[in-house]
Amino acid sequence: MATKKNQIVPPPTLGIRNSFHSLVAILVTILVIAVVYLSQNGGQMLENCSKSRGASSIESDSSCNLFSGKWVFDNESYPLYNEKQCTFMSDQLACEKFGRQDLSFRNWRWQPHHCDLPRFNATALLERLRNKRLVFVGDSLNRGMWVSMVCLLDSAILPSFKTMHANGSLNIFNATEYNASIEFYWAPLLVESNSDDPVSHRVPDRIVRVQAIEKHARFWTDADILVFNSYLWWRRPKMKVLWGSFESSNGIYKEVKMLRAYEMALKTWSDWLEVHVNPNKTQLFFVSMSPIHERAQEWGGAKGKNCYGEKEQIFKEGYRGRGTDPKMMRVVENVLDSLKTRGLNVQMLNITQLSDYRKEAHPSIYRKQWEPLTEKQISDPSSYADCDHWCLPGVPDRWSKKKTQFPLLALLFLVFIVLSILHYERSILQIQEDQDHVHNDHHHQQPPFIFVKPNLSRLQSRAPEVLDRFSRCNSTREYNRRKIEWTADRKTKSGRRRNSSKTCDVFSGKWVFDNTSYPLYKESECPYMSDQLACHKHGRDDLSYQNWRWQPHGCNLKRWNVTEIWEKLRGKRLMFVGDSLNRGQWISMVCLLQSVIPADKKSMSPNAPLTIFRAEEYNATIEFLWAPLLVESNSDDPVNHRLDDRIIRPDTVLKHSSQWEPADILIFNTYLWWRQGPVKLLWSTEESGICEKVDGLGAMELAMEAWADWITTKVDPRKKKFCRMIGGDNPSNKFSADVTIWPILLAIIPMWNREWNPGSEGNCYNEKTPINFEGYWGSGSDLPTMRMVDKVLNKLGSKVLVLNITQLSEYRKDGHPSVYRKFWEPLKPEQLSKPASYSDCIHWCLPGVPDVWNELLFQFL
Repeated sequence: MATKKNQIVPPPTLGIRNSFHSLVAILVTILVIAVVYLSQNGGQMLENCSKSRGASSIESDSSCNLFSGKWVFDNESYPLYNEKQCTFMSDQLACEKFGRQDLSFRNWRWQPHHCDLPRFNATALLERLRNKRLVFVGDSLNRGMWVSMVCLLDSAILPSFKTMHANGSLNIFNATEYNASIEFYWAPLLVESNSDDPVSHRVPDRIVRVQAIEKHARFWTDADILVFNSYLWWRRPKMKVLWGSFESSNGIYKEVKMLRAYEMALKTWSDWLEVHVNPNKTQLFFVSMSPIHERAQEWGGAKGKNCYGEKEQIFKEGYRGRGTDPKMMRVVENVLDSLKTRGLNVQMLNITQLSDYRKEAHPSIYRKQWEPLTEKQISDPSSYADCDHWCLPGVPDRWSKKKTQFPLLALLFLVFIVLSILHYERSILQIQEDQDHVHNDHHHQQPPFIFVKPNLSRLQSRAPEVLDRFSRCNSTREYNRRKIEWTADRKTKSGRRRNSSKTCDVFSGKWVFDNTSYPLYKESECPYMSDQLACHKHGRDDLSYQNWRWQPHGCNLKRWNVTEIWEKLRGKRLMFVGDSLNRGQWISMVCLLQSVIPADKKSMSPNAPLTIFRAEEYNATIEFLWAPLLVESNSDDPVNHRLDDRIIRPDTVLKHSSQWEPADILIFNTYLWWRQGPVKLLWSTEESGICEKVDGLGAMELAMEAWADWITTKVDPRKKKFCRMIGGDNPSNKFSADVTIWPILLAIIPMWNREWNPGSEGNCYNEKTPINFEGYWGSGSDLPTMRMVDKVLNKLGSKVLVLNITQLSEYRKDGHPSVYRKFWEPLKPEQLSKPASYSDCIHWCLPGVPDVWNELLFQFL
C-alpha cells in the first residue's frame, strides 16, 4: 500500500534523539537492580546528597555508595543484549547499523568504589512492577530511558504476553502476565506548549503556557511510578510565554528569560502534583540534566571539534563540562525542596556527573539522518555529529539526596540508570508476535475459513503502517474468507447477557408529551452545544420535539438529578467511543451536567480524536473518542474523514483501545459507517498493500469480533460493577477496579416517510410529531445487522450488558435536525429548491432524544 510509514516514529526534532542500546543502560540497570537487592532486607536504599554542580554523593544504608565509582572495561559481561536482538530498536538509535565500527563503548561497566552490582535480572524487575503502571514523562531523554527499559525486559516476556501500542503522545508497553505497563508520555516542557506534537514539533518560535498542564497531566493521574525530566528544550536565552489559550485571539504573549520561565513551569508542575498525587500510592522521580559534549577543548581536544571521532571516555574523576546548566538544577532542587515541606517527596535522580565522563558514547554521525546532508556537512562530519544523545547505554550519575524505603525506587533507579544513558528523541516501537493462522473451522465446511488472531501489536518483521486519510490500496481483490479467531470461541461459554434492568423493562414504553419537566436544559444555555445539533439556533421554530418524555410501561424512570450524577462520577472518567451519534450523546451529557459547575471550574479541550470536558470540582471528566468503526481505519481523523474508499484493519482495535483503556465508564457505538457501501480490508499482516473488498455487514462482523476478542482478553467481570452495551463495543481498563461499559446498539435512521405515511415520498423533513403506533419498525434499522451484533454479544455472555435505544428512537421521526443545522459545505441551488434532498435524518436535535439515552444511563450508574 502506498502509504506513508507511520509506525511509532520519533519526531524529527531539534536535537533530542533516541539512542538506546543495551549496554550501559543495562549496566546501569544492573546498577539499580543492585540497589534493589542490596537493600531488599533493610528497605532503605539510597541517599543522595548534592546541590547543583557540587560533588554529589549517594550513599546506601548497606554501606556502599553505588553512584560513586568509575567506568570499567568489561567485554565479557557487556553488553547484556545485542542491538539486532532488540525487538524495539530504532534507526535513530542503532549506531552499529549505521556504520559505527568501534563498539567498545558498549563494554563499559559501572563499578562503585566499595561494592559490586548484581547481575541484571529481567524477571526480578518485572516482579517489582507487577500490577503497576510506570510512566516516563518528558523529552527524548526520558523516551530513550523508556525504550531501553522495554528492550531490557522484552526477552523475558513471551510474545503472547506483551503488547505495544501508541496513541499520540502516549506510548504503552504492556506485560500482560504481570499486569504491568511501562509507558512514555511526550511532554518536553512538562507544561503545554506548541511543541507538544510527538512528531511535528520543530517550530522556529517556541511558545509555552507555563500555567497550563492539565492537557498532559490527565494521562499520568493513575500512575504508580512517575519519572519526569525536562531540560534540553529550555536551552535558549528567552522563551515566549503565553497567558491564555492557543485557540483564543485574546492571549497575552511575553518574552521571558528562560530561567524564570522554567521556574514558573516547574511551579505549575509541582502544584499539580501536590493536588492530584497520593503520596501513599505514587512514587515520584525527577531526572537531572544529561550532559552534551560539543566542545572538545573542554576535555583537552582541538578547538572547534566535538564528540565526533571520540573513542575513549574522560578519565579525570570529577570532570564537569559546560554541557549542563547548574542554575537550572538549582531551580529543580528548590522546587523539590518546597514539595518536601508540603508532604510530597520527589526523588531527584542525578545522572549528570556519571554521564559527563562518556564523551565517546554519543551517536555522532552513526544514526539515521532524517534530512539530506549538504555537501558542506558531508565534508565536515563534526558539523552534523549528534553529541547530545547516546548511542548505547552508559553513564548514570550519582543520585540525589533523599532516602526511600521502596525497592521500587531502586527499580526505578535501575530504570533510570539504565536509561539515563539514553537520551534520544524518538522511539520507534515494534513488537513482533507470531502470526498464527488457525485452519480450523467449527461452523463451515467449504471452502474453509482462514482464522486470524486479532489485536497483535506487532506482526511479522515490522509493525503495520498506521492508516490515515492518505492511505490507499495498491490493488483490491475479493474477500478470501479470513475470519477473526476470537478467543471467546474457545475460552468462554456463550451465555445469556444480563438484562439492563432487574424488575422493569425501561426500554419498552411510549413517548409522553410533557412541557412542564422537559427539556432538561435550554439549547442557548449550553456553551458546548454543537452547530450540527442546535436546531433552534438554525431556524427551527416548532420546538415541541424538546418536550417529549420516555415513559416505560411498568415503571417510572428515576428523576434526573445532576448533583447525584456528579457524585457518581467523582474521580472518574466517563468516555463515549464511536461515531457522530455517540458524539451527540456525549454533547447531550455535557449539556445536561455542565450547568452546576462554576465557570472557572470547568473546561473543554480543543476538538481532537479525544475531546474532554473536565469538572475540576469533582475531579471528573466526560470524554469523547472518535472511532467510528472501532477498528483502525482511514476515517479516524475527527474532521477529514469523508473519503471515497473506506479502508479498515479488521483485526485490530489497539489504536483506539490505548485511549479508552484508562476510562472508568465506557459507552460505545458503531453502525452508521458500515451502511455506506463496500469496505476494503487491509489485514495487519498484509505487507504489499493488497486490500480485500467485502460488504458492510461482513466488515462490521469482523470488526465486532476483533473488538469482542479485546473485551474477552481485557475485561474481568469480577472487577467491574457492570458492563453495558448500547451500540457496538465494550472496552475496559485493567488499572481500574470499576469499569462500566455501555455500547449503543443502533441509532435509527428514518429515511422515507412512506414507511409511516403510505403514499408519501418524503423523509423526516418537516415532521413534527413522533410515530404513535407501538412496535413500529422502519428500514432505517438493519435487522440482519442487529442479529449479527446480538450473536456477538451473546457469545460474550455476562461480560456485556446492553442498553437498547433502537426501538424507542425509532418512533422519533420528528427529532432530527432535518434542514435546521449548520452545513459545512455550500448548498447547491437544486438542493435549496428541494429541502428534503439535504435533510439530516440521521442525527438528533438537542435538547432531544439523546437526552433520554442519558437518562437511561443514569438508571444504571
